[in-house]
Amino acid sequence: MNTDKVLDDAVLAVQRDIDATGVGGRLGFDVPEWDDHGYLRVEYKGQYSSQGLLAGEEHEPVAALVLIADLAQAVIAEQEWRAWPTCPEHSLGLYPQRAGGAALWRCNGGGGHPVAAIGELKRGD
Repeated sequence: MNTDKVLDDAVLAVQRDIDATGVGGRLGFDVPEWDDHGYLRVEYKGQYSSQGLLAGEEHEPVAALVLIADLAQAVIAEQEWRAWPTCPEHSLGLYPQRAGGAALWRCNGGGGHPVAAIGELKRGD
């Protein structure tokens, strides 16, 4: 699977979670004109992630999904001034994690538990 497809798929999965949770806005992935090193960065409402990825690198799909979710989460938190996404049971911010061969949103509440696969949050999550 080529790098562009892996990263595009990751962005689309996280966008599904944005849409499902009602945050609004479109997630993008681009090289900002101010970046002299050519790093690809997650973009949300004009704000870019502080961390980027080198274009042309190979990305394993699950690792890329966790990374894109993490970068998107940070950018959304900066823009929206709130944790995103949150656990419907504990109202705590979720965090992306690789568990086995899957990329999951996890909550630390109640001893810790998975909430959903990244890209599969439901309305209310």
